[in-house]
Amino acid sequence: MAKKAFCQSCGIPIADDSYKGTEANGEFSADYCIYCYMQGRFVKPDLTFDEMVEIGQKGLDNNPMPKMQKWLFKKLYPMQLKGLKRWKN
Repeated sequence: MAKKAFCQSCGIPIADDSYKGTEANGEFSADYCIYCYMQGRFVKPDLTFDEMVEIGQKGLDNNPMPKMQKWLFKKLYPMQLKGLKRWKN
């Protein structure tokens, strides 16, 4: 089974090429999704860690998953982000 890819900025699963951001040369990014990275640059280059946490948690609010699962994912999301390439350091 292949390892699942996740955006190294927001953490969403990158299911296929249609979710991949692009590099400056037009090739797909190996690390980032289309919502975070386009044409070799972050869509929101000045985005802070706390702002990304807020965006991700709001996204989970719109997800139809069960309430308990949603609560757990929202609590774990900041820890997940800290392990991603964009937010390490």
